[in-house]
Amino acid sequence: MARVSADNYPRSISQYVPNMEYASDVIGDEHIAYLGTPAAADPDGIWDGVSATNSATSYNSSNYKNTFDGSATSLTTTAGKLDAPYGRCLTATGSAGSDHVMTISGRDYLGQRMQENITLAGTVIQYGNKAFKYVDSVAIATGAASDTADIGWGNRLGLPYKAESVTGYSEDDVNKPHQPVEVAVEVDGVRYASGADVVVPSPVAGQITGVRSIQTTVGNSAVNNNTVVVGSTDVLGLAVQLADDQAVGTGVSDEATTDDDQVTSTVAKYGAIGISSDGGGTGAANFLITVEPVTFVAGDDTATQTATTEDTRGTILPTSACNGSVSYECRFKADTSDLHGIEQFNG
Repeated sequence: MARVSADNYPRSISQYVPNMEYASDVIGDEHIAYLGTPAAADPDGIWDGVSATNSATSYNSSNYKNTFDGSATSLTTTAGKLDAPYGRCLTATGSAGSDHVMTISGRDYLGQRMQENITLAGTVIQYGNKAFKYVDSVAIATGAASDTADIGWGNRLGLPYKAESVTGYSEDDVNKPHQPVEVAVEVDGVRYASGADVVVPSPVAGQITGVRSIQTTVGNSAVNNNTVVVGSTDVLGLAVQLADDQAVGTGVSDEATTDDDQVTSTVAKYGAIGISSDGGGTGAANFLITVEPVTFVAGDDTATQTATTEDTRGTILPTSACNGSVSYECRFKADTSDLHGIEQFNG
């Protein structure tokens, strides 16, 4: 008997099914999701340079940039609609000193209304957790005066069902690695003291998401600060501090947040990754750097969604950045007790 899979998801009708246990395209507990050929990330593709001040402001479809208004230059032919089949995560960027909370309202691919809060932090791109299919409006809370804000979309893509683990991944029908890889870096006594960068080739492309160290020669005379690098560029927010008089065998670790999609974390296959130390003191240490070819976030298990929880069904950050020509396919284990995940947060 032929299996019939859903492919019509009207914007105005919610097709969300609580505690959904069956879908014809979930075989056993696995599903293969075709994620399309989404266009390149655009950090100001929805609203560009809108005012964020010491008074609350809001913006809607009348303020869309021409890359989101359904015109000939728009991402899709429908105003307010994102191009990935199951939605994609948003980004927000402010001007220097901006600290405003952005409450973004829209719908997921099932037509559920949803909201997400993203807090600006100056000019650093902030990455959302939830996969929007439609974006309707944004409310900007009071904050620093005379700022501006951009809102657009990133490379992280939504999934059709609540995902528990990724079991396969391909780009343009070519199978790619999907399991995290640990890359070893040895910092000997000479480079520990001098602060010289130690780099090695990464065996896979992907995102750097963690670092662990273990002291191999006792450290003394000075604290030793170590940052993970791609080439000679520091990975934002990923570092370990080795204490003065740190004993052999002492371990220290740091992990990026699971939704940290910063460009500084991205490494190409065989690209240089390693440890940059500020030097000082004596000692030696070994490091393991975690590289994830596909940065996967499982469907959220929180009893009730909030404006900042992870996506209700899960998301993936593809190995290769979206560019409008690369097609993605992901095989994953689905939660067959709740395929549509818990209800979206809507304020």
